[in-house]
Amino acid sequence: TPTMIAAVGVCAILVIAGIGAALRGPWLDEFWTLELSDSSKGLPALIRDGWMHDAHPPVFNAWATLLASLGITSIPAGRLVSNLLAAGLMILAAFRLSRRTPGQAGFAAALLLLTLSLPQAMESFTHYRSYFWQMTAIGTLALVACHVAATKADLDWRRDLDLAAIAVLATAASIGLHYVGALFGGLLASAIALCAFMRGLRRWTALVLATAALSSLFILASVALQMPSWADEFDHVWIDLPALAALGVLASLAVVPLWLNPVSLAGLWWGRKQETRDPSQTWFVAMVGAVLVVGVAIVLAAHAFQPIVVDRYLFAVPVLVSALLAVPAARIARDRWLFGLLALVAVVGAARPMVEGGIKPLWRENARTIATIVAGCPTTQVYAASGWALGPAAETRMARREDPVFERAYRSLAAPWGYPVHFIGQLGGQNGSAHATPGACPVLLWY
Repeated sequence: TPTMIAAVGVCAILVIAGIGAALRGPWLDEFWTLELSDSSKGLPALIRDGWMHDAHPPVFNAWATLLASLGITSIPAGRLVSNLLAAGLMILAAFRLSRRTPGQAGFAAALLLLTLSLPQAMESFTHYRSYFWQMTAIGTLALVACHVAATKADLDWRRDLDLAAIAVLATAASIGLHYVGALFGGLLASAIALCAFMRGLRRWTALVLATAALSSLFILASVALQMPSWADEFDHVWIDLPALAALGVLASLAVVPLWLNPVSLAGLWWGRKQETRDPSQTWFVAMVGAVLVVGVAIVLAAHAFQPIVVDRYLFAVPVLVSALLAVPAARIARDRWLFGLLALVAVVGAARPMVEGGIKPLWRENARTIATIVAGCPTTQVYAASGWALGPAAETRMARREDPVFERAYRSLAAPWGYPVHFIGQLGGQNGSAHATPGACPVLLWY
Protein backbone atom coordinates (compact mmCIF):
# COMPACT_ATOMS: atom_id res chain seq x y z
CA THR A 1 0.00 0.00 0.00
CA PRO A 2 2.68 2.64 0.82
CA THR A 3 4.49 1.70 -2.38
CA MET A 4 1.40 2.25 -4.51
CA ILE A 5 0.52 5.52 -2.75
CA ALA A 6 4.09 6.76 -3.19
CA ALA A 7 4.10 5.70 -6.85
CA VAL A 8 1.01 7.81 -7.59
CA GLY A 9 2.43 10.75 -5.63
CA VAL A 10 5.87 10.58 -7.25
CA CYS A 11 4.35 10.36 -10.74
CA ALA A 12 2.26 13.46 -10.04
CA ILE A 13 5.30 15.34 -8.72
CA LEU A 14 7.38 14.42 -11.79
CA VAL A 15 4.61 15.53 -14.15
CA ILE A 16 4.50 18.93 -12.42
CA ALA A 17 8.29 19.18 -12.50
CA GLY A 18 8.38 18.15 -16.16
CA ILE A 19 5.92 20.88 -17.15
CA GLY A 20 8.09 23.45 -15.38
CA ALA A 21 11.26 22.13 -17.04
CA ALA A 22 9.71 22.25 -20.50
CA LEU A 23 8.25 25.76 -20.24
CA ARG A 24 10.45 27.75 -17.84
CA GLY A 25 12.82 30.33 -19.30
CA PRO A 26 16.62 29.95 -19.20
CA TRP A 27 19.21 31.75 -17.06
CA LEU A 28 22.96 32.36 -17.10
CA ASP A 29 24.22 29.07 -15.62
CA GLU A 30 22.29 27.06 -18.19
CA PHE A 31 24.02 28.94 -21.00
CA TRP A 32 27.28 27.96 -19.32
CA THR A 33 26.13 24.34 -19.74
CA LEU A 34 25.64 24.94 -23.47
CA GLU A 35 29.04 26.64 -23.70
CA LEU A 36 30.83 23.78 -21.93
CA SER A 37 29.16 21.11 -24.05
CA ASP A 38 29.87 22.69 -27.44
CA SER A 39 32.44 20.43 -29.09
CA SER A 40 32.23 22.11 -32.52
CA LYS A 41 35.98 22.87 -32.28
CA GLY A 42 36.75 19.30 -31.23
CA LEU A 43 36.57 17.49 -27.91
CA PRO A 44 40.25 18.06 -26.99
CA ALA A 45 39.80 21.83 -27.45
CA LEU A 46 36.60 21.78 -25.39
CA ILE A 47 38.34 19.96 -22.53
CA ARG A 48 41.43 22.18 -22.68
CA ASP A 49 39.71 25.55 -23.15
CA GLY A 50 36.40 24.78 -21.42
CA TRP A 51 36.29 22.09 -18.77
CA MET A 52 39.74 22.90 -17.39
CA HIS A 53 38.71 26.55 -16.93
CA ASP A 54 35.43 25.77 -15.16
CA ALA A 55 34.75 26.02 -11.43
CA HIS A 56 33.07 22.60 -11.25
CA PRO A 57 34.22 18.99 -11.70
CA PRO A 58 33.89 17.94 -15.36
CA VAL A 59 31.33 15.13 -14.82
CA PHE A 60 28.18 17.05 -15.72
CA ASN A 61 29.93 18.87 -18.57
CA ALA A 62 30.89 15.48 -20.01
CA TRP A 63 27.28 14.32 -19.71
CA ALA A 64 25.95 17.47 -21.42
CA THR A 65 28.53 17.02 -24.18
CA LEU A 66 27.31 13.46 -24.72
CA LEU A 67 23.73 14.71 -24.98
CA ALA A 68 24.83 17.42 -27.45
CA SER A 69 26.52 14.78 -29.60
CA LEU A 70 23.18 12.93 -29.68
CA GLY A 71 21.39 16.07 -30.89
CA ILE A 72 20.02 17.30 -27.55
CA THR A 73 21.21 20.90 -27.68
CA SER A 74 18.24 22.85 -26.30
CA ILE A 75 17.98 23.78 -22.63
CA PRO A 76 14.44 22.38 -22.07
CA ALA A 77 15.32 19.04 -23.69
CA GLY A 78 18.54 18.81 -21.68
CA ARG A 79 16.64 19.48 -18.45
CA LEU A 80 14.06 16.79 -19.12
CA VAL A 81 16.48 14.09 -20.25
CA SER A 82 19.01 14.72 -17.48
CA ASN A 83 16.65 15.15 -14.56
CA LEU A 84 14.15 12.45 -15.48
CA LEU A 85 17.08 10.04 -15.70
CA ALA A 86 18.35 11.11 -12.25
CA ALA A 87 14.87 10.77 -10.73
CA GLY A 88 14.39 7.40 -12.42
CA LEU A 89 17.66 6.06 -11.03
CA MET A 90 16.76 7.16 -7.49
CA ILE A 91 13.32 5.53 -7.79
CA LEU A 92 14.88 2.32 -9.11
CA ALA A 93 17.40 2.31 -6.25
CA ALA A 94 14.60 2.81 -3.70
CA PHE A 95 12.68 -0.09 -5.22
CA ARG A 96 15.65 -2.49 -5.25
CA LEU A 97 16.89 -1.60 -1.77
CA SER A 98 13.45 -1.78 -0.15
CA ARG A 99 12.86 -5.21 -1.68
CA ARG A 100 16.16 -6.50 -0.29
CA THR A 101 15.74 -5.02 3.18
CA PRO A 102 12.56 -6.26 4.89
CA GLY A 103 10.51 -3.50 6.48
CA GLN A 104 12.17 -0.62 4.59
CA ALA A 105 9.53 -0.10 1.91
CA GLY A 106 7.78 2.57 3.98
CA PHE A 107 11.02 4.45 4.57
CA ALA A 108 11.96 4.37 0.88
CA ALA A 109 8.50 5.53 -0.18
CA ALA A 110 8.50 8.37 2.35
CA LEU A 111 12.00 9.49 1.38
CA LEU A 112 11.05 9.67 -2.29
CA LEU A 113 7.96 11.76 -1.55
CA LEU A 114 9.70 14.08 0.89
CA THR A 115 12.80 14.60 -1.28
CA LEU A 116 11.28 14.99 -4.73
CA SER A 117 8.64 17.45 -3.47
CA LEU A 118 11.19 19.79 -1.88
CA PRO A 119 11.09 23.34 -3.33
CA GLN A 120 14.81 22.97 -4.02
CA ALA A 121 14.19 19.75 -5.96
CA MET A 122 11.38 21.30 -8.00
CA GLU A 123 13.56 24.33 -8.72
CA SER A 124 16.59 22.22 -9.64
CA PHE A 125 14.51 20.05 -11.96
CA THR A 126 13.93 23.14 -14.12
CA HIS A 127 17.68 23.80 -14.47
CA TYR A 128 20.04 22.22 -16.97
CA ARG A 129 22.71 21.92 -14.30
CA SER A 130 23.94 19.27 -11.87
CA TYR A 131 21.94 20.41 -8.82
CA PHE A 132 19.09 17.92 -9.20
CA TRP A 133 21.64 15.17 -9.80
CA GLN A 134 23.32 16.11 -6.53
CA MET A 135 20.05 15.89 -4.64
CA THR A 136 19.10 12.49 -6.03
CA ALA A 137 22.64 11.21 -5.42
CA ILE A 138 22.68 12.18 -1.74
CA GLY A 139 19.11 10.88 -1.38
CA THR A 140 20.12 7.54 -2.89
CA LEU A 141 23.14 7.41 -0.62
CA ALA A 142 20.76 7.91 2.34
CA LEU A 143 18.83 4.86 1.12
CA VAL A 144 22.11 2.92 1.08
CA ALA A 145 22.83 4.13 4.62
CA CYS A 146 19.44 2.83 5.75
CA HIS A 147 20.13 -0.55 4.15
CA VAL A 148 23.57 -0.86 5.75
CA ALA A 149 22.09 0.07 9.14
CA ALA A 150 19.33 -2.55 8.84
CA THR A 151 20.78 -5.50 6.93
CA LYS A 152 21.80 -8.62 8.81
CA ALA A 153 23.97 -10.01 6.02
CA ASP A 154 27.14 -8.68 4.47
CA LEU A 155 27.42 -7.90 0.77
CA ASP A 156 27.31 -11.01 -1.44
CA TRP A 157 29.16 -10.22 -4.67
CA ARG A 158 27.16 -12.78 -6.67
CA ARG A 159 23.71 -11.98 -5.31
CA ASP A 160 24.02 -8.29 -4.50
CA LEU A 161 25.64 -6.83 -7.60
CA ASP A 162 22.67 -4.49 -8.07
CA LEU A 163 23.05 -3.15 -4.53
CA ALA A 164 26.80 -2.72 -5.01
CA ALA A 165 26.21 -0.80 -8.25
CA ILE A 166 23.69 1.48 -6.52
CA ALA A 167 26.13 2.20 -3.69
CA VAL A 168 29.03 2.88 -6.06
CA LEU A 169 27.00 5.19 -8.31
CA ALA A 170 25.43 7.10 -5.39
CA THR A 171 28.76 7.53 -3.59
CA ALA A 172 30.65 8.60 -6.72
CA ALA A 173 27.93 11.05 -7.80
CA SER A 174 27.42 12.60 -4.36
CA ILE A 175 31.17 13.33 -4.16
CA GLY A 176 32.13 13.94 -7.78
CA LEU A 177 29.49 16.37 -9.07
CA HIS A 178 30.22 19.56 -7.10
CA TYR A 179 33.07 20.78 -4.93
CA VAL A 180 30.92 22.09 -2.06
CA GLY A 181 28.34 19.32 -2.32
CA ALA A 182 31.16 16.77 -2.17
CA LEU A 183 31.61 17.60 1.51
CA PHE A 184 28.26 16.10 2.53
CA GLY A 185 28.62 13.15 0.15
CA GLY A 186 32.05 12.35 1.55
CA LEU A 187 30.88 12.67 5.15
CA LEU A 188 27.87 10.41 4.58
CA ALA A 189 29.99 7.81 2.76
CA SER A 190 32.45 7.85 5.68
CA ALA A 191 29.59 7.43 8.17
CA ILE A 192 28.22 4.47 6.18
CA ALA A 193 31.65 2.82 6.09
CA LEU A 194 32.07 3.33 9.84
CA CYS A 195 28.61 1.90 10.55
CA ALA A 196 29.30 -1.10 8.31
CA PHE A 197 32.64 -1.72 10.03
CA MET A 198 31.14 -1.52 13.51
CA ARG A 199 28.37 -3.93 12.49
CA GLY A 200 30.87 -6.40 11.04
CA LEU A 201 29.92 -5.83 7.38
CA ARG A 202 33.44 -5.98 6.00
CA ARG A 203 32.61 -6.10 2.30
CA TRP A 204 30.23 -3.16 2.59
CA THR A 205 32.97 -1.26 4.41
CA ALA A 206 35.53 -2.00 1.71
CA LEU A 207 33.16 -1.11 -1.15
CA VAL A 208 32.07 2.26 0.24
CA LEU A 209 35.56 3.25 1.41
CA ALA A 210 37.16 2.33 -1.93
CA THR A 211 34.52 4.24 -3.92
CA ALA A 212 34.77 7.30 -1.65
CA ALA A 213 38.58 7.25 -1.87
CA LEU A 214 38.60 7.03 -5.68
CA SER A 215 35.96 9.77 -5.95
CA SER A 216 37.98 11.99 -3.61
CA LEU A 217 41.10 11.43 -5.72
CA PHE A 218 39.10 12.44 -8.79
CA ILE A 219 38.02 15.64 -7.03
CA LEU A 220 41.62 16.41 -6.00
CA ALA A 221 42.85 15.80 -9.55
CA SER A 222 40.14 18.11 -10.94
CA VAL A 223 41.13 20.85 -8.48
CA ALA A 224 44.81 20.48 -9.38
CA LEU A 225 44.07 20.77 -13.11
CA GLN A 226 41.69 23.71 -12.78
CA MET A 227 43.51 25.70 -10.12
CA PRO A 228 45.89 27.53 -12.52
CA SER A 229 42.92 28.98 -14.41
CA TRP A 230 41.21 29.94 -11.14
CA ALA A 231 44.23 31.95 -10.09
CA ASP A 232 44.37 33.64 -13.49
CA GLU A 233 40.67 34.28 -14.22
CA PHE A 234 38.75 34.38 -10.92
CA ASP A 235 39.76 37.81 -9.66
CA HIS A 236 36.31 38.77 -8.36
CA VAL A 237 34.15 36.97 -5.77
CA TRP A 238 30.42 37.58 -6.15
CA ILE A 239 29.52 35.59 -3.01
CA ASP A 240 29.60 38.13 -0.17
CA LEU A 241 27.19 36.88 2.49
CA PRO A 242 28.04 37.90 6.06
CA ALA A 243 28.52 35.02 8.50
CA LEU A 244 25.13 35.56 10.16
CA ALA A 245 23.34 35.57 6.81
CA ALA A 246 25.18 32.37 5.83
CA LEU A 247 23.91 30.74 9.02
CA GLY A 248 20.41 31.92 8.10
CA VAL A 249 20.65 30.28 4.66
CA LEU A 250 21.68 26.97 6.19
CA ALA A 251 18.96 27.20 8.85
CA SER A 252 16.28 27.90 6.24
CA LEU A 253 17.43 24.93 4.15
CA ALA A 254 17.20 22.69 7.20
CA VAL A 255 13.73 23.92 8.23
CA VAL A 256 12.08 23.74 4.77
CA PRO A 257 11.32 19.96 4.80
CA LEU A 258 9.68 20.28 8.21
CA TRP A 259 7.21 23.05 7.41
CA LEU A 260 6.59 21.71 3.91
CA ASN A 261 5.27 18.35 5.13
CA PRO A 262 4.66 18.18 8.89
CA VAL A 263 2.53 15.03 8.41
CA SER A 264 5.76 13.01 8.73
CA LEU A 265 5.95 14.05 12.41
CA ALA A 266 2.79 12.05 13.10
CA GLY A 267 5.08 9.04 13.11
CA LEU A 268 6.64 10.26 16.36
CA TRP A 269 3.30 9.73 18.10
CA TRP A 270 2.66 6.51 16.20
CA GLY A 271 6.07 5.18 17.22
CA ARG A 272 5.16 5.45 20.91
CA LYS A 273 2.96 2.37 20.44
CA GLN A 274 5.97 0.24 19.51
CA GLU A 275 7.23 -1.76 22.47
CA THR A 276 10.64 -2.40 20.92
CA ARG A 277 12.73 0.10 19.05
CA ASP A 278 14.42 -0.87 15.79
CA PRO A 279 18.18 -0.45 16.41
CA SER A 280 18.72 0.23 12.71
CA GLN A 281 16.82 3.51 13.12
CA THR A 282 19.24 4.57 15.83
CA TRP A 283 22.20 3.81 13.57
CA PHE A 284 20.64 5.70 10.68
CA VAL A 285 19.62 8.79 12.67
CA ALA A 286 23.08 8.92 14.27
CA MET A 287 24.78 8.76 10.85
CA VAL A 288 22.67 11.41 9.13
CA GLY A 289 22.54 13.67 12.19
CA ALA A 290 26.31 13.58 12.57
CA VAL A 291 26.81 14.36 8.87
CA LEU A 292 24.51 17.39 9.13
CA VAL A 293 26.17 18.77 12.26
CA VAL A 294 29.74 18.24 11.07
CA GLY A 295 29.00 19.36 7.50
CA VAL A 296 27.31 22.60 8.53
CA ALA A 297 30.12 23.37 10.99
CA ILE A 298 32.76 22.87 8.28
CA VAL A 299 30.82 25.03 5.78
CA LEU A 300 30.48 27.89 8.26
CA ALA A 301 34.16 27.66 9.22
CA ALA A 302 35.22 27.70 5.56
CA HIS A 303 32.84 30.59 4.81
CA ALA A 304 34.63 32.69 7.43
CA PHE A 305 37.81 32.50 5.31
CA GLN A 306 36.37 32.24 1.78
CA PRO A 307 32.67 32.92 1.10
CA ILE A 308 31.10 29.72 -0.28
CA VAL A 309 27.52 29.74 1.04
CA VAL A 310 25.04 29.77 -1.83
CA ASP A 311 21.77 27.95 -1.26
CA ARG A 312 21.98 25.81 -4.41
CA TYR A 313 25.47 24.63 -3.43
CA LEU A 314 24.01 23.20 -0.20
CA PHE A 315 20.91 21.34 -1.38
CA ALA A 316 22.25 18.23 0.37
CA VAL A 317 21.05 19.78 3.64
CA PRO A 318 17.27 19.62 2.97
CA VAL A 319 17.68 16.15 1.47
CA LEU A 320 19.41 14.86 4.61
CA VAL A 321 16.76 16.48 6.82
CA SER A 322 14.12 14.77 4.64
CA ALA A 323 15.92 11.48 5.25
CA LEU A 324 15.60 12.06 9.00
CA LEU A 325 11.89 12.88 8.63
CA ALA A 326 11.39 9.70 6.57
CA VAL A 327 12.14 7.65 9.70
CA PRO A 328 8.98 8.68 11.59
CA ALA A 329 7.08 8.91 8.28
CA ALA A 330 7.82 5.21 7.67
CA ARG A 331 5.93 4.34 10.87
CA ILE A 332 2.67 5.71 9.47
CA ALA A 333 3.02 3.70 6.25
CA ARG A 334 0.65 1.04 7.66
CA ASP A 335 -2.11 3.63 7.91
CA ARG A 336 -3.17 4.17 4.30
CA TRP A 337 -5.15 7.33 5.10
CA LEU A 338 -2.36 9.00 7.02
CA PHE A 339 0.27 7.97 4.49
CA GLY A 340 -2.05 9.09 1.71
CA LEU A 341 -2.23 12.49 3.41
CA LEU A 342 1.59 12.59 3.47
CA ALA A 343 1.62 11.95 -0.29
CA LEU A 344 -1.13 14.51 -0.94
CA VAL A 345 0.69 17.21 1.03
CA ALA A 346 3.88 16.38 -0.92
CA VAL A 347 2.11 16.80 -4.27
CA VAL A 348 0.43 20.04 -3.17
CA GLY A 349 3.78 21.36 -1.92
CA ALA A 350 5.39 20.51 -5.25
CA ALA A 351 2.64 22.25 -7.22
CA ARG A 352 2.31 25.35 -5.03
CA PRO A 353 5.22 27.42 -6.48
CA MET A 354 3.92 26.96 -10.04
CA VAL A 355 0.33 27.69 -9.03
CA GLU A 356 1.30 30.83 -7.11
CA GLY A 357 3.99 32.21 -9.44
CA GLY A 358 3.22 30.60 -12.80
CA ILE A 359 5.88 29.62 -15.32
CA LYS A 360 8.80 32.04 -14.96
CA PRO A 361 10.05 33.40 -18.32
CA LEU A 362 13.37 34.59 -16.78
CA TRP A 363 15.77 35.72 -19.54
CA ARG A 364 13.15 35.05 -22.20
CA GLU A 365 11.06 37.96 -20.90
CA ASN A 366 13.37 40.72 -22.17
CA ALA A 367 13.82 38.94 -25.48
CA ARG A 368 10.05 39.03 -25.93
CA THR A 369 9.82 42.69 -24.90
CA ILE A 370 12.51 43.70 -27.41
CA ALA A 371 10.76 41.67 -30.12
CA THR A 372 7.62 43.76 -29.56
CA ILE A 373 9.61 47.00 -29.91
CA VAL A 374 11.37 45.78 -33.08
CA ALA A 375 8.06 44.67 -34.57
CA GLY A 376 6.69 48.20 -34.07
CA CYS A 377 9.78 49.87 -35.54
CA PRO A 378 11.81 47.48 -37.75
CA THR A 379 15.05 49.53 -37.92
CA THR A 380 15.48 49.42 -34.14
CA GLN A 381 19.13 48.74 -33.27
CA VAL A 382 19.68 46.17 -30.51
CA TYR A 383 23.00 46.16 -28.68
CA ALA A 384 23.75 43.75 -25.86
CA ALA A 385 26.41 43.57 -23.17
CA SER A 386 27.39 41.30 -20.35
CA GLY A 387 25.48 41.64 -17.09
CA TRP A 388 28.77 42.82 -15.64
CA ALA A 389 29.00 45.74 -18.08
CA LEU A 390 27.60 48.51 -15.89
CA GLY A 391 28.69 47.09 -12.56
CA PRO A 392 31.71 47.74 -10.35
CA ALA A 393 33.40 44.54 -11.60
CA ALA A 394 33.13 45.43 -15.31
CA GLU A 395 36.90 45.61 -15.82
CA THR A 396 37.70 42.31 -14.05
CA ARG A 397 39.03 39.22 -15.74
CA MET A 398 35.97 37.44 -14.37
CA ALA A 399 33.73 39.69 -16.48
CA ARG A 400 35.76 39.05 -19.64
CA ARG A 401 35.60 35.32 -18.94
CA GLU A 402 31.81 35.35 -19.23
CA ASP A 403 31.57 37.49 -22.39
CA PRO A 404 31.27 34.50 -24.78
CA VAL A 405 28.53 32.96 -22.65
CA PHE A 406 26.49 36.17 -22.57
CA GLU A 407 26.92 36.58 -26.33
CA ARG A 408 25.67 33.04 -26.95
CA ALA A 409 22.75 33.70 -24.63
CA TYR A 410 21.60 36.95 -26.28
CA ARG A 411 21.88 35.57 -29.81
CA SER A 412 20.01 32.36 -28.97
CA LEU A 413 17.27 34.28 -27.15
CA ALA A 414 16.82 36.70 -30.06
CA ALA A 415 16.94 34.04 -32.79
CA PRO A 416 13.31 32.83 -32.48
CA TRP A 417 12.11 36.43 -32.89
CA GLY A 418 14.31 37.15 -35.90
CA TYR A 419 16.08 40.34 -34.84
CA PRO A 420 19.88 40.80 -34.88
CA VAL A 421 21.90 41.54 -31.74
CA HIS A 422 25.21 43.45 -31.73
CA PHE A 423 27.19 42.25 -28.74
CA ILE A 424 29.55 44.68 -27.01
CA GLY A 425 32.30 42.63 -25.44
CA GLN A 426 35.68 43.30 -23.92
CA LEU A 427 37.14 40.61 -26.13
CA GLY A 428 37.59 40.74 -29.90
CA GLY A 429 38.88 44.31 -30.15
CA GLN A 430 35.73 46.17 -29.13
CA ASN A 431 37.18 47.09 -25.73
CA GLY A 432 33.73 47.24 -24.18
CA SER A 433 32.33 50.06 -26.35
CA ALA A 434 30.27 50.65 -29.47
CA HIS A 435 28.88 53.70 -31.30
CA ALA A 436 25.30 53.81 -32.58
CA THR A 437 23.78 56.47 -34.86
CA PRO A 438 20.32 57.59 -33.68
CA GLY A 439 17.51 57.31 -36.19
CA ALA A 440 13.75 57.14 -36.40
CA CYS A 441 13.69 53.94 -34.34
CA PRO A 442 15.16 53.37 -30.86
CA VAL A 443 18.64 52.24 -29.97
CA LEU A 444 18.35 49.58 -27.26
CA LEU A 445 20.97 48.32 -24.84
CA TRP A 446 20.15 44.87 -23.49
CA TYR A 447 22.10 43.77 -20.47
